[in-house]
Parts: sequence; C-alpha cells; structure tokens
Amino acid sequence: MPKAGKAKNANSSDISGDEGEPQQPAGLSASLIESLTAHTSAALAASLLDAPDKGLAAVVYALVLDVFRHRHDTALTFSATAQSLQRVEGSTAFERLEAARENWGQRIPGTPADIWQWCLEQDQAVLLDLLTFCAACTINSVQVKTDRPDTPRLVHAGQLAAVLHLDMTSWFTPTAENYFNRISKLQILEALQEARQQPPAPAWANLKKAELAALAAREIAATGWLPLPLRQAP
Repeated sequence: MPKAGKAKNANSSDISGDEGEPQQPAGLSASLIESLTAHTSAALAASLLDAPDKGLAAVVYALVLDVFRHRHDTALTFSATAQSLQRVEGSTAFERLEAARENWGQRIPGTPADIWQWCLEQDQAVLLDLLTFCAACTINSVQVKTDRPDTPRLVHAGQLAAVLHLDMTSWFTPTAENYFNRISKLQILEALQEARQQPPAPAWANLKKAELAALAAREIAATGWLPLPLRQAP
C-alpha cells in the first residue's frame, strides 16, 4: 500500500471538496471523512464476527468501564444500540453483517420468553458467537464533524482494528461515487500520482471533473490505494 503522505488543504473553489464545509487535517471535508469512516466502522464490525475471543474481550472491557464508573467511551455503543448501516449499503461489510443478522434471526425464537429459554439451552460457543454478533452491531467508529481524531471512542476503535488486523483494502475501493466526485480535481490528480507512482498524463488535467473522477476510479482500482482516513483504520 502506498505510504501515507501529507494532503494539501484546499484554498479555492477549484480545489475544495464539499463547498461550505471546513476542511479536516486530511484536506477532506467533514462529511466525506464521515462517509469514509462509516465504511471503516462497518468493516470493523464485520471483521469482529470472525473473532469471538476479541468480541468477548471488547464487551467485557466496555462493561467493566461502566460497572467501575470510568468516564471513558469505547467503540461499542451499549445498551446495545445497533448502529445504522444506511451510509454503507451495498458494501462488502454491509452484506456480511446483513447475512449474519439473517442467519441469527432464523435461529433465535420470536419472543423474549422463548429467547431466554433458547439461550439457556445453547452451548457456550453458540452464545459466544451470538454475543460477538451483538457486540459487532454496536460498533461506532464513524468520525463526525465534531470529533477529534484522538477522542477515546475512536482511539478504542483503532485498538480494536489493530488486534483484528483490519485491512480496509479488503472492504473499500474508491469510486467516482463514494470518493472522487467529492474531492477537487487537484486532489484527484494527486491521488492518481500517488497510487500510480508516476505523474498523471498532462491531458488528464484538462478533463472535466466527472470524466477525471471516472478515470481515477479505473486507474486506481487495482492499486490498493486508499484515501488517507482509511489507511490506518479507523
């Protein structure tokens, strides 16, 4: 994967991403960073499904902080509030999580009383897998406009990503729709140069933005290049 470089800030209408929004340290708008990190959050949740031991540790950690009254946020949102996946519909992580939800929905009875009895009858391994799924559904590592990158919730999400060896190249490919149409032409050209490790063709600078965005999606698709917010997940 290309080494992360320092992105340039936009100062004119030609090189701004989403107009009217303050630029973040990565040179991207707050709304774009929120969209990108929504993919990280979903990928983190989907990855956790394969690691019940890590899921158990994450849940216990979050519960211990509450029980012992530590004022410290985690990436898991208890009381178990399932996070919306609307922003990442159609993604690989979305499909994985929805498949798991459907699978568990077919196994679990339909009423609370029956669910309680069902839980009592299950092996510990089944309950651990179900606990992990529920924990995964609560994960929130989306960076919104008011978030600092070092907020405890995002730091914990990063720690969880590290133990899961999360690699966002398996979960996200930049396209015109989810990325390139939302940044400036200059930023697109910089991404092309970084991903291809050679200067863009001179003629590319004369393309209309929509044409350049589509070209970038084609040129970068197989390179493993990622937008800066996704290179060190979350």
